[in-house]
Amino acid sequence: MKTWGFLLAFLAGIMMAPLNVCADVSVSLTLDRQEALPSDAVRMVVSVSGARKCDAPPVIDGLEDFRVTQGGSSSRVEIINGAIRSGVDFTYYLTASAPGTYPIGPARIQVDGDAYESNTASLTIVKGGSSASPEKGPAVLTATLSSEKAYVEEPVLYTVRLYLRSRVSDISLQLPEQDHLTFQQLGTPRESQGVMDGRPCQIVEVSYAVMGLKEGNYPIAPARMEMTVYDSGVRRRGFFDDPFFADPFFRTGRPVTVSSEPHELTVVPLPLKGRPEGYSGLVGSFSIVSELKPAKIRAGESATLTVQVSGRGNVHRIPDLELPAQEHIKIYADQPVFAPGHDLKGLAGSKIMKWAVVPELPGDYQIPPLSVSFFDPGAGEYRIIRTREHPLAVVPGKGKMLMVKAQGPDKKGVRGTDKETVQEIGRDILPLHTSVSDVGAGSWLRERPFVWTGILLLPALVYLAAFVGSRARARSVQALPAQRARKAAGTLVRQCRKIPDADAEGLHGAVRDYVNNRFGLTLASLTPADAVAILTSRGVHPDTAQRFGDALQEMEDAIYAGTDRTTVKVAEILPDVVRAIEREIR
Repeated sequence: MKTWGFLLAFLAGIMMAPLNVCADVSVSLTLDRQEALPSDAVRMVVSVSGARKCDAPPVIDGLEDFRVTQGGSSSRVEIINGAIRSGVDFTYYLTASAPGTYPIGPARIQVDGDAYESNTASLTIVKGGSSASPEKGPAVLTATLSSEKAYVEEPVLYTVRLYLRSRVSDISLQLPEQDHLTFQQLGTPRESQGVMDGRPCQIVEVSYAVMGLKEGNYPIAPARMEMTVYDSGVRRRGFFDDPFFADPFFRTGRPVTVSSEPHELTVVPLPLKGRPEGYSGLVGSFSIVSELKPAKIRAGESATLTVQVSGRGNVHRIPDLELPAQEHIKIYADQPVFAPGHDLKGLAGSKIMKWAVVPELPGDYQIPPLSVSFFDPGAGEYRIIRTREHPLAVVPGKGKMLMVKAQGPDKKGVRGTDKETVQEIGRDILPLHTSVSDVGAGSWLRERPFVWTGILLLPALVYLAAFVGSRARARSVQALPAQRARKAAGTLVRQCRKIPDADAEGLHGAVRDYVNNRFGLTLASLTPADAVAILTSRGVHPDTAQRFGDALQEMEDAIYAGTDRTTVKVAEILPDVVRAIEREIR
């Protein structure tokens, strides 16, 4: 209560203090460090003193080689010797694309129509791996590979672990990409508590099954994880040293990118020696079971043979087995049921196959065994698993078979018949009408056939009128969005042609309007990641969607850096990207 009382008194003092506002406006640019790694997010603050608001956000030179992320803006008020001095701070986070030394600034800003410039700063990007380590940084990312050598299509376990010391949000993982390598996630991420460098931490772990589809040596690049970190650093004691202000709401989040260790996987071919005939490419450890029910039936009835193949490995390679044909037995195969699965140890699954066995004659039969071959990586050799032979006893059916013989012609050459002449044995109590004309005789409907026709057609006419009316209303509601979607691409292309007379913000708004109109959205802002996700979900090829996202990112960089040349370049390539999007959507 004392803290809140002092806070109210402080705000009242600001409102009641003499309005001796310092009119001198100054702009400064600061970086939170002068040296960083390529994966670091460097915090840059442009501070404007002597003004409560600016005409527009600052334009900063030297940001062409950085990925810029907005950190927001904040206002501040200072009371010095009874004079009020206000200011505005603009926060940005910079991530470099390559090592080097980059001059940043000055930052240009306008206040009440007057232009002001800040100082310049220098940032050196050095070569290195992850920006976090157990000795520094709030997050550490590691990756392990269960084996550095595997056979073709042999799954290997790839585990990524994130160690956290601070609260984070907006975590996104970027897996390494390599031709002929596939990554399949095994379950959902798992959370636990652990210790790192003698301090407690939170551990987030996720596992993948990595499979090499072709022999060769495959370098696996480091996995990257991006997140927003909320630091709870130590503050000086004072008025705001209150537990209420320790809530994450009052912390400032900053983007952080961490990387794991690189790995290399050697994929060797399956041996030719000992390869069984008809081998399907199955690699792993598998088993087979079978069952025949019932084992004793009558002729003409059916028994069901069930075979299940299950195990670990590239389970999608489990073949569909075929039951050999046998004399006096009809076989009807059912559709196989494949059930893939996984756990912390890797890929697993099973396939169930069924056949209906119908013997035509009594006797003792033997259902032959079925076999499956696979390569066992642990033993380094091929194995064959088989079902057992199932005996089937068939006894005669219950009923006798009836033989129907056609009746031959009689002595006169005329085929006999069992039909008898229909004889009238009586009449109904009610009168019988021997003609359709008797029904309705003397009725007024018979004299006015058009009335009867109208009654019959009335329900159909009412339904037709209601159907046409509903379709007309639906078209009126849907016509406007459909029209906007058809014209969205042409509108954006025309806007790109006018780019010499437009700025980066105008082009950015035109791109946002294109996405909203084309897909019926109402987005107030559009980030490159959102644009890529929207296009990919609508059937656009990932490469085309990424080109669109890169163009949007360049526009955002141009907005912050104030470079018209980048805007013109984006306007030249954007029409081709939009046309490609339209083709792929159709």
